[in-house]
Amino acid sequence: MEEPFPWFPIWGYEHDPTESVEEILAKFIETRPSDRWGLIRDGVIASDRHAWAAWSMLRRLEFRGDCIARNPDTEFLRIISGTGQIAEAIKRSGLSGGEKKAWLFFLPVDGTGSPLSGEGVSTEFYNEHSDRANHLIASIGGELLPNRPVPSRSGLHKIRMTEYDGGYLGLEEAFLLHLSNSIIN
Repeated sequence: MEEPFPWFPIWGYEHDPTESVEEILAKFIETRPSDRWGLIRDGVIASDRHAWAAWSMLRRLEFRGDCIARNPDTEFLRIISGTGQIAEAIKRSGLSGGEKKAWLFFLPVDGTGSPLSGEGVSTEFYNEHSDRANHLIASIGGELLPNRPVPSRSGLHKIRMTEYDGGYLGLEEAFLLHLSNSIIN
């Protein structure tokens, strides 16, 4: 039996879909304690394993000084989107007008290992940052949802993975494969 992955520090929330993305982002940027906190579109993170894999890629890029984006939250969006272009990453994974659900995430800096290999990373990041996450969600007029990320075909469509045909790859594996495009492209 496969060991479950620790929860990635990501919290689902619901908000007023008529509020402009610009207003939400302005409130969020004013309130967040650092650029290690970010907002991401619903559906583009498939699972905790997918989020930790993207985080692990981010940490390697940060360590080597090879990030394309100036901020870690934007670089994370770029990796999740599977693109080398920041503007395209924001289109694919950034907040989108009219959508009722989104996610708040935190990108830890502790450790250089990965929960994927069981080395050097606290499994308590979610719990340690939940109070701050609740505060940030409330500050942008959102309401916390009791959900975890799950893979979906609509999420693959949002990040523009068109090669998935439901063949030998499971949905989560398709999301994981798509991460590599952010480095290749």
